[in-house]
Amino acid sequence: MRKFPIIPPLLSIFLTITPCRSYLHSQTLPYEREGHTAISDTRMPAATAGRPDSTAMDRPQPPYASDTQTAGEPPATAHKGPDACMTLDACMAYAVEHSPSVQRQEYTNRNYRQEYIESIAALVPSVSGTIGGTTSFGRSVDPETNTYTTVANLDNSYSLSGQMPLFAGLSGINTVRAARVMRLMGVEALQQLRDEVALKTMQAYFDVVYYTENVRLAREQLATSTENLKKTQKLFELGLKSAADVAEIESQRASDDLLLTQQQNNLDLARITLLQVMNYPSGQEPQIDTRIDIGLPSGAAAYGEVLAYALEKNPKAQQADCNVRQSQLKYKIARGKYYPSLLVGGGYSTNFFMSLDDHSLYARFEDQFRDNRGYYFTARLSIPIFGGLSKRTAVNRARNNWRIAELQREETLRALESEVAQAYQQMLGSGKEFVQASKKAEAAQLAYDAVAGKYERGIVSALDLQTAANNLLQARAERIRTHLQYIAKARLVAYYNGEPLIR
Repeated sequence: MRKFPIIPPLLSIFLTITPCRSYLHSQTLPYEREGHTAISDTRMPAATAGRPDSTAMDRPQPPYASDTQTAGEPPATAHKGPDACMTLDACMAYAVEHSPSVQRQEYTNRNYRQEYIESIAALVPSVSGTIGGTTSFGRSVDPETNTYTTVANLDNSYSLSGQMPLFAGLSGINTVRAARVMRLMGVEALQQLRDEVALKTMQAYFDVVYYTENVRLAREQLATSTENLKKTQKLFELGLKSAADVAEIESQRASDDLLLTQQQNNLDLARITLLQVMNYPSGQEPQIDTRIDIGLPSGAAAYGEVLAYALEKNPKAQQADCNVRQSQLKYKIARGKYYPSLLVGGGYSTNFFMSLDDHSLYARFEDQFRDNRGYYFTARLSIPIFGGLSKRTAVNRARNNWRIAELQREETLRALESEVAQAYQQMLGSGKEFVQASKKAEAAQLAYDAVAGKYERGIVSALDLQTAANNLLQARAERIRTHLQYIAKARLVAYYNGEPLIR
């Protein structure tokens, strides 16, 4: 007896073929090419004459930190050991790389990429194949003998089908465009989060530097008070100073000791804040390099140039613009539902049937597979007539969202303009304050030296010496504060003008 192939019963396999898989995987943003990951994104260079008009999607993204290093400056690596000395740029780079908010946005951008791939895949044909097998057994009436017999049959089917949308009111193309704009918005959102983390780290770093200098000044003040106390005690023993003068100097020394303790506590709190912003591992504390070049930078850009660049290229402005473009595309997608949609498709099918009790009752598998085959082609035109006003309300909502996005962009640009103006004015004001504070510190130093000499000759009292010392301490602290404030505002203005925060 001839043997026939036996198909396993109740077999059901669904196959989905995606012809465009290799094409979709090739659709990557510039920041995902050439080994650049999302965590190494950065700002554009400073604005120059003849600046090309491009967006974040049209330019390759260099690493977040600048590729150039200042002579003698350690590179801003992402992680340093506990014994490493971290500069301002190194602290900001570490904070950006290890920020949870930045990492969350990176995963969000990956989701945007998947949505973009899905929107492209919806435009290409879809092909599916099925294989089905059914076995039946039991008692049935034989029409020839009119008696009950036990039978067992096998039915096997095969089909291959595919369909492709030809027109759907351009909703598919607009969906692809909206997904691409969303990816652009994700890139700018990621850049904004990096910039915000870097700015917070810079502020925390400057607080550490400020209190470090205050601790140094407090120690110098305490050492000076201790020396004056020794001199006053010797003069008291010689009868040149009274007990009240000694008590006054002792009070001054105690005040300076308390000031040193307070400034040290402020420094410890500032370091804790810096490590928190950097997301540094607990139990480890890096060495912070508090040496900063506080010289006046030359060639500050004009306010108009800084403002124009910020309103065009700043991540906040880019996000607002992308939001408007996406809302406009969603409005077009909603309007596309008014148009008819055309879909075409086709398929191929065949089947095989046999008796498990007697294989010779039916034709062979090859013959049935060939003889039972069939083809079909379909074309479906869908014309929307009335759907409960759902399409109309969707269009109205999309139009309102588009207008809301435009108002939000206007509000964002106004707020950004105010930020740039404030930062620029604060930079100019801090520069003037720095010059005046330097003159004040020099004058306070001369005044203290003169009062100290008079005190040793017995011309002035200990109270005058204490007042001069306090004035000198305040003047020196004010000079340090204006130094750091000027540096911070100058770097912020440079950032608005396109220079990277991490250099």
